[in-house]
Amino acid sequence: MTSVTPRSNSALPGRRRRRAPAPDCCDVAWLGSAPPRAPAARRALILRSARANVERDQQEFGAARQWAAGRTIGGAHKVLIRGLAGSTVTRACRNGITGAPSIFEPEPLEIASQSLAAILATWLGLTVLSRAPRDRAPRVFAWVSLLLVAWSVSILVERTTSEPAVIANLNALEDVAAFLLPAAALHIILAFTVEGPYAAWQSMALSAAYAVGAVMGAQQLLDPAHPISVVAPRLELPGIPGELLAWGWIGLRIAIFALAIWLAVRAYAQANGDRSRRNQTLAALVTVALASVGGTLRFLPRDLGGPNWVGVSFITVSLVVATYAVFGQGIFLSPLAIRNAFRYSLLAGLAVAVYVGALGILEALAEPILHTTLPIVMVLALVATVALLDPVREWLQHLFNPARTSRDAAYRRLGRALGIHALADQPPEVAIQPAIERLARYLGFGQALVSTDSGAVVANLGGGPPSAAAALAVPLVAEGRRYGEARFGPRLDGRPYSARETALFDDAASYFAASLYIGQLRDEQAEALATLGAQQRALARRGTDLNDSLVDASAALTLRVHALGPMRVERNGEAINSWGGPKAGSRQAEAIFAFLFDRGDRGATKDEITDVVWPDVDIERADLAFHRTLVGLRGILEPARRRRETSHAITFHNDRYRLDPSLVGWSDVTSFEELVTRAGTSTDTNESVRLLEEARQLIRGDYLDDCPFYGDSEYIEESRRLIRGRQVDLLVTLGERHEARGDRPAAATAFREALVAAGGDCVSASDGLARLGAPA
Repeated sequence: MTSVTPRSNSALPGRRRRRAPAPDCCDVAWLGSAPPRAPAARRALILRSARANVERDQQEFGAARQWAAGRTIGGAHKVLIRGLAGSTVTRACRNGITGAPSIFEPEPLEIASQSLAAILATWLGLTVLSRAPRDRAPRVFAWVSLLLVAWSVSILVERTTSEPAVIANLNALEDVAAFLLPAAALHIILAFTVEGPYAAWQSMALSAAYAVGAVMGAQQLLDPAHPISVVAPRLELPGIPGELLAWGWIGLRIAIFALAIWLAVRAYAQANGDRSRRNQTLAALVTVALASVGGTLRFLPRDLGGPNWVGVSFITVSLVVATYAVFGQGIFLSPLAIRNAFRYSLLAGLAVAVYVGALGILEALAEPILHTTLPIVMVLALVATVALLDPVREWLQHLFNPARTSRDAAYRRLGRALGIHALADQPPEVAIQPAIERLARYLGFGQALVSTDSGAVVANLGGGPPSAAAALAVPLVAEGRRYGEARFGPRLDGRPYSARETALFDDAASYFAASLYIGQLRDEQAEALATLGAQQRALARRGTDLNDSLVDASAALTLRVHALGPMRVERNGEAINSWGGPKAGSRQAEAIFAFLFDRGDRGATKDEITDVVWPDVDIERADLAFHRTLVGLRGILEPARRRRETSHAITFHNDRYRLDPSLVGWSDVTSFEELVTRAGTSTDTNESVRLLEEARQLIRGDYLDDCPFYGDSEYIEESRRLIRGRQVDLLVTLGERHEARGDRPAAATAFREALVAAGGDCVSASDGLARLGAPA
């Protein structure tokens, strides 16, 4: 227990007191002798102010005590302090010196459970209200969700704020929502389990539950100092003890919850063989049972109900089950959503909760670092979420459903264009089966069959088609076209259908036909959309090909290398005459370029290059000269490259330097090989001769004939021998083609050039000249 501490002069009425750092409880006015050397008038003023503070605190004691101990909907810890004249009183701890009662330090588990409950209730309520059919049950579900959100948010703010007015207002909102929630739980069970008008006793029970809850909420709003509580101070009615009244109110709420559970159990039992209905009612039963347990634990006194987080956790789990019931079992949306429910809905809700929690943690961590109260992290995170929502959604859809076809994707895009929520989306004809089941429950028949004119079964009830003699057949016609037939079996009790019920079958058939019609339209539109998407992707590929062609064309204008003879390199039609930079030799740089061009993907090591270009220079000087020359060569090959930018013209990997192949847009070596290959595969003699003549014109001498340094090295001999052999083969083949065409002079010229290129030793060329009777 804390001792009495003097109130400083700054605590006098009309003067603002500074809040003590992290106070454990409130100060109680100091009573006793005046401060040393204080005038008598001032001592009297201090005493009067202290007595006024004590009287005010004692007046507040009643409301705080019942809130803390009575636990109308939540509980509170009690703080014992020493009051006037040393007596011990029970009082709610005040947050700071001037704040209003803060009931107790927030329990982390309660805060987490309340946060998740608020998120799930908001998401479920808005989803059902905006996307489910406009009938009774979805609206009631949205009303229940609204009450849960109001209750959870009120408690969250109360536990985390110190503003007196906010706490008082939200406490009233919390009580009103809590008093109406039992009636709302009964309401949603009735809306779900009862098809058609409520029975008289059901309407009376629901009205009474709402009326009592509204009266109790109004009493709490009008007289918050005297709530219905098991501890004093509390509401005392004439002739009715306050404690008895409180326990009666607790018992009434438990009875309302019990009635809701009984109705859910009865609906489950009445579902019989309707498997879909049994699953739906079971989910509703589990949801209301968990919510009833959690609600009961919350409004019982703390010594019976336990910590706050236990009851809230039951309510949160019930909302998780409600998520499955709504999306998985199709209570409000569609049975087809079972396939997507656990994949998207529950995980999305938890992900949102984790995401919001992470943002809150980041914001809390950023505030002491940045020393600002601006929600910078929150704002930037929300902007990033909006910007990345579609790409992340597409990525997640591909991650969880990689086998989705383009037609499936088209269905989703079409559904979004029509304003259909992804979790609620389904082919229109799928809604026929649940409609048949609901008709069967209302009219009491056991067999039904809906089929198309092609014989495909769209919906079936009872395991087989009804007998033709006893069945009622209704054609399915929409937009002047027949789509099939609906056959309904007789009543299970043997009674005939009335005229009104027969008209209901006609309405059902119109709905079925419209569903089939819209389903066909969606199939056609989705197919067209998928085709359009494929064409759009093809167009994008053509654009990419065009861009690649433009890049290739640009590269072709960048460097054209003539190597079949004296080396000549052109950029944009102009020959490169200076290869080195200001600190590098041009001949050495030209030799390095030729070396790397000849090696291609094999590349060359530094030792190989220095051995050819600087053979008589010591290692250190050769290394320095190599790097200096390489820098200059890179500058010539990439004139637009800025300083300190990475060079891509000449790369270094695995101790080898390589020339970027994309740097050379055209070379006579590559063109020569392509022309010879095309000529060899051509079946047209004239075309083959033309291609061979074009390749022949590219040959201007030996490969890299006058290239400095590298042209005289041993490294080039292998390439020269191979190209010379290809040249001889080309000339011999060309001579044979001219010989076959009867062009003897052209054939003889080709054979003679082949002999010269082969150094006089070419049997095929000699034989060709012999056949022509021409001299060598």
